[in-house]
Amino acid sequence: MREKLMAAIREHVAAEYPKEACGVIVQAAAAQTYIPCRNTSDKPTEHFTLAPEDYLSAETQGDVLMIVHSHPDVATLVPSEMDRIQCDHSGVEWGIMSWPDGDFCTFSPREDRDLVGRRWVLGHADCWTLIMDYYRQMHGLTLNNWSVDYEWWLDGKENRYDDNWQAEGFIEIVVVE
Repeated sequence: MREKLMAAIREHVAAEYPKEACGVIVQAAAAQTYIPCRNTSDKPTEHFTLAPEDYLSAETQGDVLMIVHSHPDVATLVPSEMDRIQCDHSGVEWGIMSWPDGDFCTFSPREDRDLVGRRWVLGHADCWTLIMDYYRQMHGLTLNNWSVDYEWWLDGKENRYDDNWQAEGFIEIVVVE
């Protein structure tokens, strides 16, 4: 990565510390630019949520090549499983800078994640996500995402799967012997 981009990322990450910084790298004509974005997470020292309007604004300036964020005060710079899952869904490369160390790593979306042995993460890598990935990988079908990041089954008022499977075109087959 060009030093000009790395310098812009370092400057933004240092300014946001101890919060996680986030931004995007866009390509416009022959130039690549780092665009700082706002972290709107409720817990910005632990997570980042890139402000959607900032991302949309960046898209008007060029093609988004990479989503970048920081990991403050980490012993080892390793993407979390949540980072990897969100990278998979974004479809673009991700970069992480540790701070104050300034180490940088990149990783790419996993197109065909293993269906067996994956780590379960509520709302991101849960039962419905497994179903979505199976139908995309095995049959080329894209299903809507009914996953949510809360325990919908606890109060008994909601059943995300029973309430939505028919909307995806599935039908019930009853076998009578």
